[in-house]
Amino acid sequence: METYIGKPLSRNPLALATVYRDGLGRLWQNQKEAAESLARFGVKREDVNRALRVSAMPADVLLLFTESGLIGRTARELIRIERAIGREALARRARAIAKEGKSWAEIVHLLDSKSPPLPERGGKPQVDLPFARARQFVEGVAANRWSTMTEAAKLQGWGDKRLAVAIAVSKLPPVITELFDEKRFTHGNAKTLLALVRTLGVSKVARNAKLLSEQPGRRSPAVILDYLAGGPADTDCKVKVHAVGDVVTLSFSFKACATRRNLIDVEQLRALAISTLANSVQIAR
Repeated sequence: METYIGKPLSRNPLALATVYRDGLGRLWQNQKEAAESLARFGVKREDVNRALRVSAMPADVLLLFTESGLIGRTARELIRIERAIGREALARRARAIAKEGKSWAEIVHLLDSKSPPLPERGGKPQVDLPFARARQFVEGVAANRWSTMTEAAKLQGWGDKRLAVAIAVSKLPPVITELFDEKRFTHGNAKTLLALVRTLGVSKVARNAKLLSEQPGRRSPAVILDYLAGGPADTDCKVKVHAVGDVVTLSFSFKACATRRNLIDVEQLRALAISTLANSVQIAR
């Protein structure tokens, strides 16, 4: 114990529990004697008691902290949650949580059935990647961590609407979804893509996606979405798409040149819009 390395023993509950059990019956007979013996390491009686209580928790709970670590503050929170909901409920919640990439505070919040805490100032914010989120949901269903989107969103702190968007976009035809780089495709991109599909129809978006897939090159999500909206680029007219809430906006940009008539009129613009939206008219029938 003189050569103990790492966090102070008083702040390392699992290590303290191991030390206590190793010395029980030889170096001390109870928690009080252990605390007196380990006082030079800053250990108090309450530290010993807390360490033993948290070390006796279900393995499913303790395994959540193999990456983030388990400190004294974590132990206090776990004991509080166990006291409030019971050991079985705590273990059940633990089995439904994916620990990868989460801090101890985020895990504790999820065990407490709350949304994850906001990242600290200066810390790296969490990125909401729809395709990865949808895959996590499917894997959780397969592993019996949850059975509904509502349950998964509550346990993981994802948000019902954001999870619904992620799942909806993941179910689109592969010819569409495979155009996007998963790590660059955001929640906003997903909402715009779904708005496009609702507006133009999945068959038209899929046709444009197939045309684009035959053209090699790396493109940003915004460029891909514009192509899905307007199809092959015209030298005189380019289409851009933008969605905010339930409103999708298609912008037509025209290149002015000396050989062209001065300005496209309203009737021509209306015809262009009708042509672009033709597939959605067919679907509405």
